[in-house]
Amino acid sequence: MPDNISRKNPDLNAIFENLFVRTLLTSVLMAIFLVDMSLGLYGFFTTKTSPLPSSAFFLIFALVFIAGLVFYEKQGFEPQIVLLGGSVAGVGFAFVFAFLVGGFQFIFRGGLSNLGLEPVLSAIAGSMIVSVVLLKILSYKFHDIVF
Repeated sequence: MPDNISRKNPDLNAIFENLFVRTLLTSVLMAIFLVDMSLGLYGFFTTKTSPLPSSAFFLIFALVFIAGLVFYEKQGFEPQIVLLGGSVAGVGFAFVFAFLVGGFQFIFRGGLSNLGLEPVLSAIAGSMIVSVVLLKILSYKFHDIVF
């Protein structure tokens, strides 16, 4: 199926090979992700209610905790580090997911009308700049490993 798309538009792959387009697309997606999380965090502190039921939060923690345990165990770490790494990964991902869901809930419940569009667009622009800087720092630091 993806091969059909490439045959219909052979320039599609060339667009994504362009460094400018890749960097712009990555920074826009990271900025939307960061702003959505911040809106979820803002909604959490203004309403004082969790965006996810505690059972869903605990399930996400358990799944990522187990995946983290397996990952760190395969890397050959000591059991204490394996438990700590799995715990940190589970808690971190559970909070990230909860704030993402909270951000979508905040947007779809009309929370943007209270904030206004201008601060949100400014936050997206600022997050784009921060994400490009982080991408460049990571690409230079881990050039041999990741990129």
